[in-house]
Amino acid sequence: MNKREDALDLIRKLFNLGDKEKNNSDQEAELAILKAQKLMAKYDISIEEIKEEKEPEYAHEMCEHKWNYGYRVPLAQVLAKNFRCELYERGKSIVFMGRKVDAAICRQTFEFAYKYIMKRGNQEYNRRYEMGYTTRGVFNSYARGFIIGLKKSLDEQCVALAIVTPPDVTAKFKEMSEGWKKKTTKMGEATDVETLHKGIKDGERFLQKNKLPE
Repeated sequence: MNKREDALDLIRKLFNLGDKEKNNSDQEAELAILKAQKLMAKYDISIEEIKEEKEPEYAHEMCEHKWNYGYRVPLAQVLAKNFRCELYERGKSIVFMGRKVDAAICRQTFEFAYKYIMKRGNQEYNRRYEMGYTTRGVFNSYARGFIIGLKKSLDEQCVALAIVTPPDVTAKFKEMSEGWKKKTTKMGEATDVETLHKGIKDGERFLQKNKLPE
């Protein structure tokens, strides 16, 4: 077999590994799907080739969280752009719309990053509190920095792999969302420079630290 056929076979295996109903490890499943998406972009393999579908299958992947933190939408915007999806809000929920596998990848990456920001942002907040320093703006500064770093890393990958949102997804979303009112979401200001830079570094290294080997 040639390299493209080998990649196609590996992608199918990765999607199987990424099925959370079959894989007890959420992180392993998420990383498998990320690896599959990277290979699809590298070898210009469409989801139709993998599943042998005549027409693209679309999905709306919803993300619901107890707390509606202001960083959720900016984080989702960065990921949607780089994972070939469109984004909208339904109530307090984030929804990724795109081809079925792309939308699943985007949602899983969002959930992973959201939890990571919550964990590390709160760690920075608690560290400052225990040291007796001001905690004002610490969490928001970390979250903003992380998104800045993640965007930089993903944009570089997007350009290198020539990843773009499929025209059929854009057209379908435009038709679906006609007449919708656009929402604006503001993040808290980054008032703590030290924590901002920690967030940027973590964001830049986030996928590199959590990717499958080549």
